[in-house]
Amino acid sequence: VMAADMLNTGLYGAQLADVQPGDTVVVMGVGPVGLMAIAGAKLRGAGRILAIGSRPAGLALAQFYGAIHLLTHKQGADCCICAGGGPDALGQAVTMVRWGGTVGNVNYFTTQGDLPIPNVRYGFGMGNKTIRGGECPGGRARMEKLLALLQYGRVDPVPLITHRFQGLPQVETAFALMRDKPPELVKTIVSL
Repeated sequence: VMAADMLNTGLYGAQLADVQPGDTVVVMGVGPVGLMAIAGAKLRGAGRILAIGSRPAGLALAQFYGAIHLLTHKQGADCCICAGGGPDALGQAVTMVRWGGTVGNVNYFTTQGDLPIPNVRYGFGMGNKTIRGGECPGGRARMEKLLALLQYGRVDPVPLITHRFQGLPQVETAFALMRDKPPELVKTIVSL
């Protein structure tokens, strides 16, 4: 269930950010996609992964998936994966990466108007900071690779499920939880 959406999107964020072995990576958002982005950064060999989020259940799982609580000592991160946050999130991500760094965005911004990017932190356009985003790839070959990660125990998305429901009549309740985002929620699942 999680492979087609949460796992796929999170790993795509790590791909977009071009996480390399030993990199310092910041992941913005500790929802299910952000948590899978942490797992993706770890799979790609990140040296340090820092998670930014506000929901306690997501922060606890961030450590489970590989995030640590260290600072970059004002050196900035090599890359940032923007998997959550409001209209200022992309600008914050650009601010957090060092010159030459990469931002991988899998956050869908619903705001009207422009997304602010601070020009000074962007190096006035000369900081060689890259911003990548786009629709998550799909298809049979990609799904087979994602399922292989699950099959061989490289990543486990099951801990994302914090609320389980049985039967189609519970779909509305599950969607209401996802909309309201209580602190103990990461992801719901409804079984038939």
